[in-house]
Amino acid sequence: MHRPIPEFGTALRRAAVVLRRWWPEVVLGLGVAVAILGPVLRRGYLLRYDLVFVPDPPFGATVWGSGSELPRAVPSELLAVGLSQLLPADLAEKALLAGCLALAAVGAARLAPVGHPLARVAAGLGYVWNPWVYGRLHLGQWAVTAGYAALPWAYAWVLGVLRRRADGTDPPEGAGPSRRSAVAGGLAVVLGGPAMVSAAVLTCAPALALARQWRAVVAGAATLAGLTAPWLLALTQRGGGIDLDERGVAAFAARADTPLGVLGSVVTLGGVWSRHAVPVGRDQWPVALLALTLAAAAVWGFGLTRRRWPSAAWWGLLVGAVLGTVIAVVPALPGGTRWVTALVEHVPLVGSVRDSTRLLAPLALLQAVGLGMLVESVIRTGARALTPLVAFAPVLLLPGLAWGLSGQLDTVRYPAEWAEVRAVVNRDPAGGSLVSLPWSSFRAYRWAGNVPVLDPAARAFRRPVIGDQDVLVGRDRIRGESREADRVAAVLAAPGDPGPALRRLGVRYVLIQTDQPDAAEVESRFVDADLIRRGSTLTLFCLCDGGSSGSSETVGIVPTLGYSVLGVTLMIALSYPSARRRCMLLSGTSCRRDRQ
Repeated sequence: MHRPIPEFGTALRRAAVVLRRWWPEVVLGLGVAVAILGPVLRRGYLLRYDLVFVPDPPFGATVWGSGSELPRAVPSELLAVGLSQLLPADLAEKALLAGCLALAAVGAARLAPVGHPLARVAAGLGYVWNPWVYGRLHLGQWAVTAGYAALPWAYAWVLGVLRRRADGTDPPEGAGPSRRSAVAGGLAVVLGGPAMVSAAVLTCAPALALARQWRAVVAGAATLAGLTAPWLLALTQRGGGIDLDERGVAAFAARADTPLGVLGSVVTLGGVWSRHAVPVGRDQWPVALLALTLAAAAVWGFGLTRRRWPSAAWWGLLVGAVLGTVIAVVPALPGGTRWVTALVEHVPLVGSVRDSTRLLAPLALLQAVGLGMLVESVIRTGARALTPLVAFAPVLLLPGLAWGLSGQLDTVRYPAEWAEVRAVVNRDPAGGSLVSLPWSSFRAYRWAGNVPVLDPAARAFRRPVIGDQDVLVGRDRIRGESREADRVAAVLAAPGDPGPALRRLGVRYVLIQTDQPDAAEVESRFVDADLIRRGSTLTLFCLCDGGSSGSSETVGIVPTLGYSVLGVTLMIALSYPSARRRCMLLSGTSCRRDRQ
């Protein structure tokens, strides 16, 4: 009689099989994370533009999206804060960054329909090592990178649906990620916010529509609705229209970062709106022409996948890439800005995707798959000497992505008084918000290398924090969407002591960051406020007489409902029910009950 095999033994055996089959992807994922983030894989915080982590972050208004500004950090901030409860916040930050890069590389490598290990590595490397990822890391957009990393897994789910429909069975082992891993990886797309959810729709919907897989379309739409419930409900709770500054369309439009013009820059996965986020050398003709050649070769390689993918999958990704490219380019065309601005006026939600180059993600996925196919075709022709050159061409063309963007990324530590001030404010049971001054959305700290970074105060306190929401892009000041910030700005613009007027707006604390420009002048205006603490970098005032009941630290019913819907959606998508229900939930198709 056979002895039963212990469960842990089966799990270990499965892990060994997966590792043996996936070893190129595992090595690639670890390799790109270390190669790109090497200098910052130590203790300390990486503060850069939108990338802001603070020690011991609370579950504050930014997490729940309960402020009056657009809830752009929902639900990614919940993941960041939640992980920071399990790990020190600086380690959580590095884990998320490294996880995004590894997830992207492994997903693209597994998606490419190639068998040779070097071809799989080329696909994963092409998806991670490009100007698009460089720009997002430079701007600190970790959540956008997470959504980008999820796209290969989401498309692997689409492939599974189409292959299942073709012959009534699941795809064989080795034909890309399993359905469950594809679903699990694809769910991370919601972290990227509206832009990356839109990119996922552009990537996946055309293939399902071409195959007339309407059940899968409904299943995918329902899943996206559940995953975006926190953002959508927070937007509903905000009430009223979305008052977006139309100048943001032109300010965040694609721009030429190569001599090839806007279109040439975009098809080589560049064109980011910030001139500071452009890799060094892209403005040189040789680099630009080589990048264009590589992009064209990758597109040619994608043509070879037509024999290995279902027709709807091939055409679907091609359509999604073309649509994303067109949307990215339109605002930069003559008259395009005026057309998109008019669209934003009638459909304000479109403005939340104002950085249109984020929608180049489907094109990046197409080129990555094509690069893998190109490398495998080179191997089959016998030109093995060219194989490493083609496979590692993305690295050769973009060496500036390596080792912390050529040393631009570094870790820092917060001054001790940040923790002291945070403790004082968070111990206070009274309601009321906190205003962060001087009035500017970005800071530049000497102790952080004077790199621009979003004000960390918004994430450091439990109570709502009101700060400037406007963004400077070149010489243009793009107006924010926060009504509370507009009211506070009007008070600060008036002469005299702003304390009484702020108190009437429900403000209890005023935090002045004295190491910022104009801080001394701002501090001198608060004549009657109670001084709580004055340090070398922070000064804290309290407007303690009344007016503090307008805000509360409790979580409202709307955020609770939104995250409850998100949790239920995740449980349904990741659960392991009976075979029939699993097929229906994860693929959107009905299937025969498995025989016992």
